[in-house]
Amino acid sequence: MDDDLPLLDPERDLLGMPGAPEHPPAGVERVRRAHQEVRARIRADRLMDASAPPDGTGGELFPAMPGVAMVHPPAEPELRRRVTNAVRCLERLVQRYPYDAELQDFLDVPQEFRRWILRETAPERLRVDFCRLDLLGGTLGTVRVLEFNASSPGGMISVGTVNRYWRQSSLGGLLTEWGVPDAPFERPEWFADWLTGYGRDHGVAEEDRRSVGLFHHRSTSGYEMGQVGEQLRRRGCTPVGLEPADLGSDSALRLGYLKYFPLKVWKVESWETFCARLTKKRLLIPNALAERWVAENKLCLAALSDPRFRRLFTPRQLAALDAFVPFSRKLGDGISTAEAVAERARFVLKAPYGCRGESVTIGAETSPEAWQQLVRSADRRGWLVQERIGTPVVEVTGGRYFRDLVVPVLNGRIIGYGSRMSQGHLLNVARGGGSATVFAPPGADG
Repeated sequence: MDDDLPLLDPERDLLGMPGAPEHPPAGVERVRRAHQEVRARIRADRLMDASAPPDGTGGELFPAMPGVAMVHPPAEPELRRRVTNAVRCLERLVQRYPYDAELQDFLDVPQEFRRWILRETAPERLRVDFCRLDLLGGTLGTVRVLEFNASSPGGMISVGTVNRYWRQSSLGGLLTEWGVPDAPFERPEWFADWLTGYGRDHGVAEEDRRSVGLFHHRSTSGYEMGQVGEQLRRRGCTPVGLEPADLGSDSALRLGYLKYFPLKVWKVESWETFCARLTKKRLLIPNALAERWVAENKLCLAALSDPRFRRLFTPRQLAALDAFVPFSRKLGDGISTAEAVAERARFVLKAPYGCRGESVTIGAETSPEAWQQLVRSADRRGWLVQERIGTPVVEVTGGRYFRDLVVPVLNGRIIGYGSRMSQGHLLNVARGGGSATVFAPPGADG
């Protein structure tokens, strides 16, 4: 495989920002005109970002950027192979965790999570049902996975909807000429169909699939769950929104979705009924607790990179991991503080359970004094130290944008592509920037 192959097709990467490179056959003005149509649809449909209030009356509209691109056809099969292999290897960590004392010690999962993880009755059957890989790098030779987002990946419903808006815009004819296939996450009821199908496949009776619990923190993820609720209603189901702590012992709910990662782990103490029902299989959710609380730990990336855990994978898997996972180590157990301090510009420091770009420090953008203080701090011991990966850059009038590639994976298969663009190195829509549309190429398996 040619490591110099770009991830995005150079002739199908159309951006409408002032001063952005112009590629035939579509001009900048054509992209800008279609972008205005897409923005009008976003406003009309009140498509909000995932951090909007639950009543949908506030917050910001979904930040769609003026651009569309296509994954490069020669690169896509190998990219897909690496993505799916990485998810399978992450599943291997999840399945081995209850049996592997060295892995348990390494991941250092908080006891509040661990007590429920170890109640899983069949860990060898656990799967990463839904995740979103965040990738950096512009070519097959440079692309690396930085995060798996294996708890409850956000934004994918909106991303798929905006893809559909672009198809229905004045740029739709060009997209048809490109031959881009309909991605599964563009379908209007895909999430509801998957969720109720999960219940069916795991033995939830049809009458019990008509009411679906949507468990979330109302102040942070209400709008996204509102979209899920609308999909469920269109399929004839009744969504029931509540926090995990609110579930009563007499609840008749048998199927649900959990969009809530308790960063304050002590909150799980109030989830006793919820967790007990899950571990006893009286309530079913995709990404079971024993999956999400292991796989969401960023130290899994260190386990996929650290030589001590190569014993868990096949030679073929290891070759793919070596090409796709950046050098990642656990601070104080795999890399010393002295090594991390000495190579400041090479590394990024991350909290094991951080989210939205919080608790991330880029060494090259931090003074030597501040970096040394952070790395030597006792409360940073056990954090992830990860090699910094070069970020693709788009030069425009008045500045530049950094760019990543996001890949949602559902039931082991890629269901679409997306991208985030920002004028800062932390590529997270919650911290500014926006979402740029990326389509799969003709013939992509999805």
